[in-house]
Amino acid sequence: MIATGSFGMGPIEELMELLKDYQLLIVCGHNHSLFERLKPLANKKAHILGLVDNMDELMSVSDVMVTKPGGLSIAEALVKKLPMIFFSAIPGQETNNIKVLSSYEVSQGQSTLPQISETIHEWHSNPKNLDALRHRLSELSKPNAVADIISLL
Repeated sequence: MIATGSFGMGPIEELMELLKDYQLLIVCGHNHSLFERLKPLANKKAHILGLVDNMDELMSVSDVMVTKPGGLSIAEALVKKLPMIFFSAIPGQETNNIKVLSSYEVSQGQSTLPQISETIHEWHSNPKNLDALRHRLSELSKPNAVADIISLL
């Protein structure tokens, strides 16, 4: 899955070309011009979506999410135990998100397009490494955090 953030940012066409051997779900968010630009590139392996309301379902059928490191995307991916590779981070909070997750070794930090492609190929070729990453994600994930906090109050 390639999630471009709600405003559809990033070098998506180039990323699609590098990952053309994999099945892709590309979520363009509010960026209608990106959606229109990518729509003609859709094929059996590349599914182009605009703003969606079923991100949880898309994450459930994905092996990896290439995304901007926004807080909501990270929280959803942690709950789904979905490995993340980050690109196009906005300086400040998003770069800090990368530092924190990288320190727990549960994501691939700010990556160039070739690094994204190499990482996905490596994870695809070595499923045990991907399983180990999912295990670390499950240790960090707190899907019941709100209920736990409420019970403490």
